[in-house]
Amino acid sequence: MADAVSSTTSGSSIFAAQQTTEERLEDERDQFLTLFLTQLQNQDPTSPMDTNEMTNQLVQFTAVEQQIETNKSLASLVSAQAANTNAAAVNYIGEHVIFNGNNTNLTDDGASWGYLLESEANSTTVNVFNAAGDLVYSEEGQTGSGERFEFNWDGTNEDGEKLPNGPYSIQINALDADNEGITAEVEAVGLVTGVVTGEDGPSLMVGKIIVEMNEITRVSAV
Repeated sequence: MADAVSSTTSGSSIFAAQQTTEERLEDERDQFLTLFLTQLQNQDPTSPMDTNEMTNQLVQFTAVEQQIETNKSLASLVSAQAANTNAAAVNYIGEHVIFNGNNTNLTDDGASWGYLLESEANSTTVNVFNAAGDLVYSEEGQTGSGERFEFNWDGTNEDGEKLPNGPYSIQINALDADNEGITAEVEAVGLVTGVVTGEDGPSLMVGKIIVEMNEITRVSAV
């Protein structure tokens, strides 16, 4: 099992933007301090700087300082949240998950899906396709509604030949008594083998299939 964590990006643009803003604010703070000290050093002792003006400048300086610290705190929070999300994703490695979609990975133990028909069907056919889109197996499916049915495939074609492991998908063709199509909701089952991180957060690897975290509906005990 390749329980690896990989990254699709060397750095997030949001962090680059925060660093640029922070640098700009620090430059403004340094410039302000330089000007403020220069004013104090060169003011006329007989006509010192107006107290109100000095107070306003100090307030502006404090605001810049607060903005710098706020940016640092926000960056730390974003970084901590990203770390927590990645850690949560890593915990899925080695677990069987159920997720929205009709693609999953065939292993030596086979491949599994689940489907739910919108209404009762007169006939149902479950078709299995390989990664190239070729039909490799078909069988009759369940016709009832209101119940989620399981479809477990051992990876053999209709001639009994074992097909290579890898990504496969199913298509549910359900027809009513008038030969009208019936919508089927499909879920796939797969073993999480790794995590991919990116700008939009981590995704799970089910073999060669990438599954978004928001597509996971539950974790299977199988």
